[in-house]
This record gives sequence, C-alpha cells and structure tokens, in this order.
Amino acid sequence: MRLLQTVLLFLMIWLEGMAPLGAQTGYRPPNELGEPRFAIEAATFRSDQAGMDLLEVYYKVFYDGVSYQKSVDGYRADYEVAVIVEGPDGVQLEGTTRQGQIKAKTFAETRSAADFVINIIKIPVASQDVTIRAILTDKLANTSTEVRKTLKRRDYWGKFPSLSRVEFAREMAPASGDSKFNRGETRIIPSVTRLFGGDFDTLLRYYQEIYPGDTKDKSYRLIYRIYHRTRGTVHADTVNLGDLSGVQREICTVGVADIHPGDYELDIRLEGRRGRVYDRLIEEFELELTAETIFRNDYEMAVEMLKYLASGDDINKLKKAKTPQYRRQVWDEYWRLREAQSHDREHPNKVEYFRRIRHANRNFSFMKKDGWKTSRGMVYISYGEPDEVDDHPFELATKPYQVWNYYRSNPVRSFYFVDEWGDGDYELQPPGDGVGN
Repeated sequence: MRLLQTVLLFLMIWLEGMAPLGAQTGYRPPNELGEPRFAIEAATFRSDQAGMDLLEVYYKVFYDGVSYQKSVDGYRADYEVAVIVEGPDGVQLEGTTRQGQIKAKTFAETRSAADFVINIIKIPVASQDVTIRAILTDKLANTSTEVRKTLKRRDYWGKFPSLSRVEFAREMAPASGDSKFNRGETRIIPSVTRLFGGDFDTLLRYYQEIYPGDTKDKSYRLIYRIYHRTRGTVHADTVNLGDLSGVQREICTVGVADIHPGDYELDIRLEGRRGRVYDRLIEEFELELTAETIFRNDYEMAVEMLKYLASGDDINKLKKAKTPQYRRQVWDEYWRLREAQSHDREHPNKVEYFRRIRHANRNFSFMKKDGWKTSRGMVYISYGEPDEVDDHPFELATKPYQVWNYYRSNPVRSFYFVDEWGDGDYELQPPGDGVGN
C-alpha cells in the first residue's frame, strides 16, 4: 500500500509539472500556419563504396525568411546552412556548412512569400539510421532556425535487389552544364515540401534508383500505387525492368489533375519472377487543396465545404447547378461577391478559406473523418487562427481539453473543446458560438 501511495504521489507531481507546459504548446508546431520559411527534405542512394550511402539533403530558404541590408544595387541577405548527421545513438557522424546569399532588387522582393532558393548537399555516410539536423543562420539578425528529419536505413548492399529512396521533384528539364542537380541527361530540382497538384501544376514527378542483388531472376518489375486512407487506390501502374545487371534509374511522371486533393502514399514494390516481392517502399506526399482543385475534382464536396461561410440560399443555388458550364458560372459569381466584402478574420477570401480547410485537414483529421468536418476544424475555418490556445492534455480528475481564445473578435470568443474518449478527437462544448464561456 505504501509503495502504491508513493507511485501515485510521484504521478501527481509529474502530471502537475506537465500541465503548464501543455498549456503553452497549443495544438500545432511553430510555423504550421504557413509553409516554414526554412525546410529540408532528404533521400539516400547507394554510393560507390560498399556499405556506404550517399545522403542527399535538399533545403529551401524563402526570401521572407531572412534579413536584408541595403546595398548599392538593391538588398542583400547573407546566411549559412549547417547540416549535422547523427547516428541512432545521437553521436555525430558527419557535418558540413554552406554559405548562401540572396539578392533582391526591391524591398517588396525581400518580403515575397513566393520566392525562394533551393540547394543540395551530398554527404557520404555509413549505412544506418540517421537523424539530420539542418540549421539556418541569418547572419544579419544573428538568429538560427533548426529543423530535423530522420531516415531509416535501407539495405542497398544485400543479397536481394533493392529500391533507393525517392527524390520528389518540383521541376524536370534537360541537363545543363555541370549542375549539381543533373541526373544523367535530366536536371531535377527537388521538391522540399512534397506538395503537388494545385492550380497550375498537375504532375507528380520523382526519381528513383534500383540496385541489383545476387538473385538469379532475369525479369523484374516495379508496381506503383497511389493510395489514400479513405479513397483507397487512386492510381496504379507497372514498369517492366527486364534484367537488373546494373543500377537502373527511373524518372517517373504521373498526371494528378483528376485525383482528389489530400494526403497520399506512394507505394512501390520491386517484384521478381512469380510475383516475389524483393523490396517495398512507401513515401508520403500531398496533393494541394485549393478552391480550383476541389471544384475540378469534386463539385459536391466543394459546395459542402462552404457551409461555414455561405448562406443557405447560396448553398442551394450552387447545389442546383448541374451542368459544368453553369457550375462554373455560379461558383465564380459567388466568389466575386464574396471578394467584395471585408477580408477580416470572419470574412476570409477564397484563397484564405481553402487554406484554412487544408490546415484543418492536416491538424484535426481523426480516423476516417477529415479535419474540416471536426469541431476544431469548424471553428478554425470560421474564425481563423486563435489568439491564444490553452492546451491541457494532462489534468487530474478531468478529461483532456483545450480553450481557444479570440480576443480580437467582436465580440470576444472562447471555444471549449473536450477529448471525451482520450483518442484525440476534441468535441466543442456549449455555447457553440464561443460567446459567454
């Protein structure tokens, strides 16, 4: 009994110490509202030395993510990117730095959220699990931002044929000069965010290598599958490789214009004779959700998504449109009228509204329920980013709960959510409008 009391006392002290930390963290990591201003991606390939991998780290620095000083011909930002590679035990294996500079002609360019630079660092490492720490140092502001990524080891030197990791690509073009982005005859600019589709780009592109083993099969094939957790397989294809007498390089392009936006898995299997699976790789990516992509792929869903913004009459008018031409007409007409209204947090424009839906799907999806349909998704889409989030995941004698405060709203609103079953699905508690809590 005394031992049990001691354990309970220790647990109470630990939980009390955890609660204040939870109250500060909110429901999302820093910079989740928009794309981080510094991001990395990584892939491994087989090197020329047995037992060694070639680790490629791709990094992306946005123009508005660094500080500038005035120069004679515009503005200049100087930064440094350090990459540290650690093994499973946290011991540093390798490390390197790169100096970078961004030049902008106008001040407006320095604040551009759309402009960025992408670069690549190649590091030979022993074949094992690795953690990559990438640190961006803004030399003028003397500030640093660190991001991390972990890669599990893949066996490129074993008895059986194997698949390299995938390098997702944002651009592909004929090779030029001695560019570090060249892959044989193709110049590949990596996609650091794994975000595809959208309004202007309807292709998923990626690069992969296939390595031979010591098996005697004379015919191999790659089975590609794009899979969604609720929609199942939305695309599948087979590539016959023939004999794997050496390293084989595959550059793949898949049209995704007709695939519903959302989070997907790229499932790749390397098979031999009689369907024997020698290797399998699953990589995640996202097809961007925008007003145009959801309109193009699922009009009924696009109309349903407006339920937090549009009036009942507007919804009915949109639902009655049956032909593609009339749907386009009433859809564009609705948004023309909406754009004329105030663009405050309770009257978002089209781009902002669907950004909120995408954010809700990323953060609040629960099992097979999309995030925009949840209680927190509804509030986030309706009112935007809360001014303060009190998160209480560990409280004695109470269920996990969150309070979202909107101090700049008129009237001030506070929404109270409770995780009734401890499964991460927070339900909104009365009053539903957040007034009077």
